[in-house]
Amino acid sequence: MKKIKTIVCGSSFGQFYMEALQLLPEEFEFVGLLAQGSERSRKCARYHGIALYTEVSEVPADVELACVVLRSGILGGKGTEVSLALLERGIHVIHEQPIHHKDMALCLKKANEKKAVFSTGNLYVHLPAVKRFIACAKALAEKQKILYVDAAFASQVSYPMMHILLEVLPSIRPWQTKEASHADGPFQVLTGTLGKIPTIFRVNNEVNPNDPDNYLRLLHNVVIGSEAGNLCLSDTHGDVIWRPRLHVPDHLSMMSDIAGAEVDYMLENSNEVLWSSPPASYKKILSQYWPHAIKQDLLTMKQLINGQFNVTMKVQQELLCSRQWQEISSAFGYPSLRPDASHQPLSARVFKEVVAKIPDDPFMEKRRLEDEGNTDLSTCTEFADQELGAIDANKVTLFAARIKEAVFSTIIHTLQKQGALLDPEKGQSKSAILATLDLLPRHEYLVTRWLDLLAENNYLKSNNNLYYGCGPVAGETVSAAWKTVREVWDNKLGSPLTMDYIVQNAENLPQLMNGQIDPVWLMFPEGKMDYANSCYRDVLARYLNKTMSEAVLRISAIQKKEKPDEKKLRIVEIGAGTGATTDEVLPRLREKVRDLELSYCFTDVSNYFVVAARNKYQDYPWMKYQVVDIDTDFQEQNLELNSAEIMIAAGVIDNSYDLEKTLHGLMKVLVPGGWLIMTEPIVDFPQMLISQGFMRPVDDREITETIFRPIKVWQEIFKKIGAAEVITLPEDRHPLDPLGQKLFIVRNSLAE
Repeated sequence: MKKIKTIVCGSSFGQFYMEALQLLPEEFEFVGLLAQGSERSRKCARYHGIALYTEVSEVPADVELACVVLRSGILGGKGTEVSLALLERGIHVIHEQPIHHKDMALCLKKANEKKAVFSTGNLYVHLPAVKRFIACAKALAEKQKILYVDAAFASQVSYPMMHILLEVLPSIRPWQTKEASHADGPFQVLTGTLGKIPTIFRVNNEVNPNDPDNYLRLLHNVVIGSEAGNLCLSDTHGDVIWRPRLHVPDHLSMMSDIAGAEVDYMLENSNEVLWSSPPASYKKILSQYWPHAIKQDLLTMKQLINGQFNVTMKVQQELLCSRQWQEISSAFGYPSLRPDASHQPLSARVFKEVVAKIPDDPFMEKRRLEDEGNTDLSTCTEFADQELGAIDANKVTLFAARIKEAVFSTIIHTLQKQGALLDPEKGQSKSAILATLDLLPRHEYLVTRWLDLLAENNYLKSNNNLYYGCGPVAGETVSAAWKTVREVWDNKLGSPLTMDYIVQNAENLPQLMNGQIDPVWLMFPEGKMDYANSCYRDVLARYLNKTMSEAVLRISAIQKKEKPDEKKLRIVEIGAGTGATTDEVLPRLREKVRDLELSYCFTDVSNYFVVAARNKYQDYPWMKYQVVDIDTDFQEQNLELNSAEIMIAAGVIDNSYDLEKTLHGLMKVLVPGGWLIMTEPIVDFPQMLISQGFMRPVDDREITETIFRPIKVWQEIFKKIGAAEVITLPEDRHPLDPLGQKLFIVRNSLAE
């Protein structure tokens, strides 16, 4: 698609739009600046190599989009006047917030007359921390009623505050003020209801008239309260934190009761950082974060211009946001003037020096030293144990029994409907059963495995290579079996979405067998990631991923001990997919590994996941991205020999067509003594036999008649490739052991 010829109006805050346009050279052609002709404007035009216009009439006729970054008319600026003049010429306009709803209405009317698009820009909702806070708040609202909002912000950024709350709350209409304090201090306090939700606003309503846009004590700090606890945005560029509410059950009357409590919510952390903002200077925030956030508004504007986005819906949201902003601004009134205020910088070093002089409590100091220097890989699961909560072996065993019943009932019901396994007295050979079924040849080995497991688990009788049918399994029986599975699983062991996905596979089992439905379509319906994200983030996946993240940290401690002169830690993740493992490893690397030069290469066979990761992990400057196929020579794919200290692979290596060759290849990429950390199933999960089992490669498992390799087979393979050490986690009799997945920590040969 052709580039959109674009100008920026205003050279002050407009510079952020100019930088954002430079980030999108394939979408926009940045051709000019409309400004008053000041020295700053001339410098901006020279810097970007663009034309400088001082009147709207000078703007060329072929300009299609104008970014108006000027105060709107009611706020005392010329922004509305400029926007109306540009719209009159049929030029699309994106007008930077804030804008009064009366000015917005005038611009929308003119845009409608001239068949142009008018929209507002607000970078704040696209900032990394705010995006994550909004997503978490929506998730909270889906689970529980929002009881209150407590927000602190500067009046200069009150419009984006309303936009954030518009995204978060079910409704921000109406606003009713109950009480307003106008004390002569830095903050004014408003209490009322926003969309019928009790709300407290603490507004830093001060202005230095000599520097009106540059005097504010904070940007945004928001707390959303529910019965379960508080969701907090510590700052516009800060952390997103969940603080569960303290509640001690009545039956825990003694300290011994509390110490041994198995109540789920009491086992959760009292302060959980859901997303930790990477340390960033204001220089980095202004030069990188803000232009990248504005980039999102520009891309949305392009979609609006091309008719790819619902203009009416966006207009309604912007008008509502503007009206509510105006009402709240009226409530806290004119700002206090601080003409004598001055900026007095103070370095964080002052506080760090003070904190450093206060010794840690002995148990905290011990924990810190153990955390930073622990090299015992055999106890990596200790960090992940917090993921278990009140989950115990009994719950997991119960789920394993019920999922087995549901899956095997589904299989028998499906095969019986196609004419197989109907006669308990008459035996059928495998070939006879396969011939009866509507089945693709490549799925024959999978159905063969079903038959063996049905016999092993006494659902069928087998004798002399013949399989005998059983009584009819009705559809109602199957439905009842899945209902009992959900009673154990939903919101106890994992997300209901995971079970939705498995049930979808069960309901479409005949179509999966004959190839009418691609199993990938069920995992990624309409290209959406909801099911995949849920499946790869259930309790077992989270447990293993946390263990992997701990293993990475302990290996870094091993490297410091064994190779004190080595200052690099290079990590390659193979088949990273949705980033479920990456999400656990990256924050801990950033938090804990401070004295090594980090490099983390995110790879997947699908460019779709690689592109998504580039957008997702922009806050990690040491990330690299690459498309990698595990069935192709790694050196041919630019993964060089001895180029990584750690390789990570979660549930991907067993998908290779030549497992031994793939593992040999991975070991070549590792340095001598490097580490491969990988997770794989070691038993044939019933639920995977009717879902991801259809995605498995057909290789030596056709001969062994297994879908997933048992632990002994893995140990033999690691021995063949010359592994110096293999650690297998979690240990036997672990609460999650019935789910049949293991984490292998494999050390490469120490020899060159």
